[in-house]
Amino acid sequence: MGAEPISQLPKFAPRSAFWREMKAAAGEHLAAEKNLGLPAVGDPRLKRKAALILLWFALSYVALLFAPTLYAALLAALLLALAAAALGFSVFHDANHGTLFGRATANLRAAQLCSVLLGPSRYFWVHKHQGLHHRQPNILGWDDDLETRGFLRLSPACTWEPRFRGQELKAVVYYGFNTLEWLFWKDFGCLAQGRLNKWRAVDLGAQERAELLVCKALYVLLFVLPPFVVLPLMWALAAFILFHLIFSWMMAIVFQVAHLTPGMDFAGVREGDDWASHQVRTTADFATSSRFATWFTGGLNHQIEHHLFPKVAHTHYPGLRPIVRTIAERHGLECHDLGGVLSALRQHFALLKALGDQEANRPTQVMATTSEFGCRTRVSETDQANLDLKILRARELFVRISGRRRSRSAKALRIIGISPAGADG
Repeated sequence: MGAEPISQLPKFAPRSAFWREMKAAAGEHLAAEKNLGLPAVGDPRLKRKAALILLWFALSYVALLFAPTLYAALLAALLLALAAAALGFSVFHDANHGTLFGRATANLRAAQLCSVLLGPSRYFWVHKHQGLHHRQPNILGWDDDLETRGFLRLSPACTWEPRFRGQELKAVVYYGFNTLEWLFWKDFGCLAQGRLNKWRAVDLGAQERAELLVCKALYVLLFVLPPFVVLPLMWALAAFILFHLIFSWMMAIVFQVAHLTPGMDFAGVREGDDWASHQVRTTADFATSSRFATWFTGGLNHQIEHHLFPKVAHTHYPGLRPIVRTIAERHGLECHDLGGVLSALRQHFALLKALGDQEANRPTQVMATTSEFGCRTRVSETDQANLDLKILRARELFVRISGRRRSRSAKALRIIGISPAGADG
């Protein structure tokens, strides 16, 4: 699959003035929220939301088991898939980040419950998401979200191969079966090989292995087999496929567009950038004006705020957003906004097309070594020029859309006394 990452961990500069000011301003805002009974961790709004989503999930599953017709079964499967996605975004994700409850034990139990309800390995997810992705987003070999086992090319740092042509169409199919691969293949492959991907090893202890296997077994016994027992075989099979298609697409829409669009950085850690600056350069918000999108995605449409404050409950991200944008602008950092969901998807697939169309079978190969992010990739000068042109065109689309999406909220800024000078609002 091309690139051979250097083993050295990407290094960041010391904490910048941007991050120091951001931490102080966010701290004041969160302190004011806490005085209103809305703490940064264990926000009661999260608990009520988690209860509602669990009820939605349970009712949808019961409706599936007692579906009187094929159409009723498919409708129940659709609702169950949406509930599963909401459960993953708002409960499993937040519990693993330690923000759902104020006590670590309660977060652990919530994450374990979701492992039974949804099927993923909690341990591998924490290693993959928090250990790799959050520390080094968009750095090939370190961000496991760029790893597709050779199906897709998601970064310019990955060597182009002929099979990537037309990948923007193949991605629709690949994304649609992502949860099936994740739940029934990737977790077991990681367990057997002791690796998250071809570059990163991970070793589970006996207790961790036991938890993984028990949760997987319960998931299969409670949520995979029963529909095949109580429903006609073809109904159950159709519902199973529809469930995973919808569940997978929901996961892909939320997690892929927030990092894999033309405006993002893929060139590793820039010289002089600290951790926070790198998060801003590799992350984008989308659909932030939609209260439903914020509710359904667990605040993951506020991806910049989530990456800067992963230990803060997602209910605070809308309030933190204008603070982040004002301070970032003051320090010369651009906060990317993709617009609505459809706009974000259009930009994501524009990048996939740009990365897939590169004709890397031409002569005059040169070695392009990017030591900052640990990759060594073979790219021809002509090929790189072609790719740069395609990404530039995709970036132009991004700029046209993001230029129309400037935050007009000043409420949070007034709370902490920040003047949005130089901004539109």
